[in-house]
Amino acid sequence: MEKLKKKYLFLFIIIIAGIIMGVLFSNILSVSDEKLVYTKLTLFFNNLKDDVPIDFIANLLTSLKNNFIYLITIWILGLSVIGLILNNFILFFKSFVLGFSIGSIINIYLYGGLVLSFVYVFPSILINLFIYTIMVYYANNFSLCLFNVLFRKKEYKFSKLIIKYAKLLGYCAIALVISSLLETFLTPFLIKLFSFLIK
Repeated sequence: MEKLKKKYLFLFIIIIAGIIMGVLFSNILSVSDEKLVYTKLTLFFNNLKDDVPIDFIANLLTSLKNNFIYLITIWILGLSVIGLILNNFILFFKSFVLGFSIGSIINIYLYGGLVLSFVYVFPSILINLFIYTIMVYYANNFSLCLFNVLFRKKEYKFSKLIIKYAKLLGYCAIALVISSLLETFLTPFLIKLFSFLIK
């Protein structure tokens, strides 16, 4: 149980560090990059505010594709020793993007951005981050088992491990489908509810 807590604490520290770095990075952009981010974000939020028609099917497919690319990449990397490093980096990167998004929204919309950033990430992006954290945790465990077999000559029943690992992929995939549905259909609705904050 103590080892379990330490492993999750390590991943939690990665997430917090990534979010903080993302927020800080959003505040030190060059003028040209800042204008680009401003243009994209204001276009996104203004389109929702002005009820511009949304292609829900295209958005859903894009969300599913992006989510599954990360999920499957993490899972596959877990089948190798190098996954111990790369999967933690992926989790940091996803946290960095989250922090950058939050920081950019707040920079543009100030106090209203606090609410908008929360609505933007809740619930789908937070669910995604939770799923990736679970996947990285078990991928790291699998990579560690491989490391122990290759370099410490320990023995594991890999048939049972791979079955459990495959089942986890299935459960996470289902959760990501639900998350993508929420991102596609619920998030725009929530943002519209707070569109009075968009100026």
